[in-house]
Amino acid sequence: MRVFVLALSLLLLPLGLLAQTENAATQSAVEPLVRVSLEPETGVVGQPMVLRISILVPTWLPQPPAFPSMEAPNVITRLPERASGPISESVNGETWSGVSRAYRLYPMLPGEVSLPAQSITVTYADPDTTQPVTYEAPLEPIRFQVRVPEGAEGLDPLILASGFTLEQSIEGADGPLGQGEAATRTVTARIEGTSPLFIPPLLPGVQSDAVKAYPRDPVVRETEERGVLSGSRTEVETYVAQYGGAVDLQAIALDWFNTDSGKVETARLEGARLEVDAPAAPALPKVTPREVAMLVGAGLLFGLLLWAGNRWLLPPLKSRHAERRAARLASEGFAAHEVARAIAQTDLSGVVTALALWSQRCPGDEDALEPALAAIGAERFGRGGGDAGQAAWQQLRVVFEAERKRRLHGTNGRGALPPLNPS
Repeated sequence: MRVFVLALSLLLLPLGLLAQTENAATQSAVEPLVRVSLEPETGVVGQPMVLRISILVPTWLPQPPAFPSMEAPNVITRLPERASGPISESVNGETWSGVSRAYRLYPMLPGEVSLPAQSITVTYADPDTTQPVTYEAPLEPIRFQVRVPEGAEGLDPLILASGFTLEQSIEGADGPLGQGEAATRTVTARIEGTSPLFIPPLLPGVQSDAVKAYPRDPVVRETEERGVLSGSRTEVETYVAQYGGAVDLQAIALDWFNTDSGKVETARLEGARLEVDAPAAPALPKVTPREVAMLVGAGLLFGLLLWAGNRWLLPPLKSRHAERRAARLASEGFAAHEVARAIAQTDLSGVVTALALWSQRCPGDEDALEPALAAIGAERFGRGGGDAGQAAWQQLRVVFEAERKRRLHGTNGRGALPPLNPS
C-alpha cells in the first residue's frame, strides 16, 4: 500500500508543479479591471448624468490613477466634491481594491453625444514583486442619446430645472431724472437642478433718445450641493438721462420646464417707466420724397459723369501728359537743369555725365568748360587730395551759364554763322 501511495505521489507531483507555474504566470499577467457605467442611459437636456469609472487591481495603488477630463462638445462636465473614493470587490475569490470616480455630465443639446476614446494611467503593485507597474487602461468611446422631455419641445430658450425664479431692483427711478442723472436696473435669475449656463440673456436693451443705456458684463455664479448644480445670472444696466421724454423698461417673461412637476411654468418681472426732465432732443431735418429723388438723381448723374470722364476724357489726358513729360526729358532745358543740380551738389562725376548729355542737345565749344573742370580736378585729385573749394565750383557755375547763353544765342565764336550784314 505504501508503495502504491508513493508511486501515485510521484506521478501527481509534476502536475502540481505545472499548475503552480501556470497560476504564477497567470497572476503576474493580471491586468487592472476598468468598468464604466452611465446613469441614466438616456439623458435629458440640462439634467445631470452620472458617469462612473471604477478601477480595480489585485494588490494596491501606490499613486492615484490619472483620470481623463471626459469633456466633450455641448456637454458640461463637472467633478463634484468627493467625486473619487476607494472601493474593493471580490474577483475570482480574491479581494481586489481600487478607486472609483463619478463625473456629472450636463448635456446642452438634444441628439447623440459621443465622448471620444481615451485612456487611464494606472500604477499598481506587482503581485509577485510588489514593485510599481504602470498600465494604460483604454476607454472605448461612450455614446448616448439626449432628449427633450414631453411638453418642453416648444421652449426657446430651453430651460429645464427643478426651480427657476426672477428678481429685479430699479434704483434712481423714484422721480423724474434730470439731464445727466442715472437709474440702474438689476435683474437676477436663479436656477436649481442644473447649471446657470443655461440661463439666457435677461435684459432686452433700450432704444430711446431720452436715455443712454450702459450694460455691464453678466455675472454667472455656479454652486453645487451633493453633486447637483445650481446658480444664478445677474445683469445690470445703467440709464443716463439725455433728453426730455419717457422710456419704458420692458417686462421680462421666461418660460421654463419644471422637471419635478413635468409642466411648463413662466417666470415674470414687471416693467417700469423712466421720466426724464430735460430739454427735448434736437429735431432732425425732415427730407421730402422730392428731395430724396433729387439726391438720388444727382448721385446717378455724378456717377455717369465719372464713368464718361474715365471712359473718354481720361485716356487723351494721360497720353498728352506722357508726351509732355517725354518732351521735357528730351529738352535742352532738362539737361541744363541736371548740370546745374550736379554743380550745386559738388558732384564732379554727375557734372561730367550731365555735361555730355547737355552738349548733345546744345552743341558748341567743347573746350570752353575744360579750364574750370580742370581746376576742380586739380584741387580734388592733386597733391592736396581734398575736396575742391566753393570758389572753384562757383567759377564752374559762372562759366557754364555764360557758355549756355552763348550757345543758345549763337555767339560762341566757334561753328557759329557770321552776321548777315557785317559793318
